[in-house]
Amino acid sequence: MKRILLIITALLAGGTILRQRSEESTRLREVSARLQGEVLTASNRLAMALSSVDSRRQQLASESAKSDSAIAELHEAGRLRSQASSSTEWASVTPPTNLPAWTPESPYIWLEKPLLKRMQLTVFLPNGDLTPTATEFFAMETDEAKSLRQTLKRIVAEHRRRETARARVEQDHLPQIAMEKGQKFTLHIEPLADVFTDLRREFEAALTLQLGTQRVELLKRSIQPGLSDLFGRQASQVRTRSFVLLPSGLFKMAEDRGNAGTSVSCCFRDIRSTVPEHLHHLIPPEFLAKSDEPAEP
Repeated sequence: MKRILLIITALLAGGTILRQRSEESTRLREVSARLQGEVLTASNRLAMALSSVDSRRQQLASESAKSDSAIAELHEAGRLRSQASSSTEWASVTPPTNLPAWTPESPYIWLEKPLLKRMQLTVFLPNGDLTPTATEFFAMETDEAKSLRQTLKRIVAEHRRRETARARVEQDHLPQIAMEKGQKFTLHIEPLADVFTDLRREFEAALTLQLGTQRVELLKRSIQPGLSDLFGRQASQVRTRSFVLLPSGLFKMAEDRGNAGTSVSCCFRDIRSTVPEHLHHLIPPEFLAKSDEPAEP
């Protein structure tokens, strides 16, 4: 009899435990379903918020572009009105006999064209575009300038694409940097003889075709350094630049310039100023993070 009571008691206890576990499992499933619903709702809200932010960002970019365009149009209209007024007033004025000459009441400076050969000005922007100053000196019409600028930027973009394909990061640092303590980074660029020759010639041909030989020759002293900056001064040779992040938080660089030898530069805070913009993606993140830190007072 006692054995039967013990068995019945055990069965009742087991049933109670199983019922409690079943109830607990049901509660857990309910909680899990509720949490999944909350997560789904939060995800939907987040997606909607991100979509709204992206839409607003695009709207702001569009409004900014329209604003910039309107400002440019107003500036151009003002310039044309000013030129028209000045040109009408001084159209019949005879240039002075002796040049150069300065007439205080005149909106013009009287110079002989050959003097332009002695001038030095920045002709190109880093992307190959013409600077506003160069456009003025070239005395270009708006449509003429727009066409040339698009062509020059396209050629430089192609040069950058090919140079990027030939660039890589190495751990074989130049001796002047290898001996230093600190994190190191070396950028190696294979020779670009074909790119340098073909694209630079295409660039110069486009410039001469649009401007004419006379204007190009008169401003050759300014144009040639700009071309070297755009297409590289040693593009036909292997180029290697090694960097080290010194304990002081500043950078030191050694550059192998082929036949020109190796130069060392120290000490600078922003590594991006010594690496072409289209190769910035090859710079290690820790080097970029250090460059973004504010300078110590």
